Amino acid sequence: LREYAEIEKDVVIIGVGSRVEVWSTGKWENYNEMASSSFEEIAENLVDLGI
Repeated sequence: LREYAEIEKDVVIIGVGSRVEVWSTGKWENYNEMASSSFEEIAENLVDLGI
């Protein structure tokens, strides 16, 4: 599991609904950076829809 997740030393533990995810710090930072731009776009679309 550590190899698959590329976990070497430091990890990030994220609570998601009723489960927990364990990420390597580097993979989490990459994912979070990529997802942040998507979240901004989604938020803008919701504002445009009046939600």
